[in-house]
Amino acid sequence: MKTRKTLFIICFLSIVSLSASAQESKFKALFIYKFAEYIEWPSSPSKIVVGVAGKSDVFNQLSTFAASKDNLEVKNISSASDSKSCNIIFLPNAQSGQLNSYVSTINGNSILLVTENSKLVPQGADIGFYLEQGKLRFLINKGSIESKKMVPSSKLLALGKAI
Repeated sequence: MKTRKTLFIICFLSIVSLSASAQESKFKALFIYKFAEYIEWPSSPSKIVVGVAGKSDVFNQLSTFAASKDNLEVKNISSASDSKSCNIIFLPNAQSGQLNSYVSTINGNSILLVTENSKLVPQGADIGFYLEQGKLRFLINKGSIESKKMVPSSKLLALGKAI
């Protein structure tokens, strides 16, 4: 009886954890889409292309979201050289070791680099996610974004924590 109860609790906690992770991925995908609305690109693209590096649940969520949007395309990218055809790059935690490669490849191009780890923002990422009291937040580097000839709106800067 005690073993069944313990097994039930473990299963329940696993399901709750997976659900929380899926919710977090869904919110990250929504944030990434909204970032596009609050950034002014020098060329004003009619379609925003989001490249997701490697494997990530965010890719699946963004793809589902993009299916109902005419102005959003999501593609999986396998290397920094693939980033040139994107407006936004999402770098999940599993790919954070590739940050320097993406930063040097983007180098001055109007490509927003969003990471799953806010600690990467001072190292060259433009926006990084973090959790604060169970809520998804983001750190934003206004100077980095502006150096790429993009303009973040005051609304975006007010929603995030600027460095």
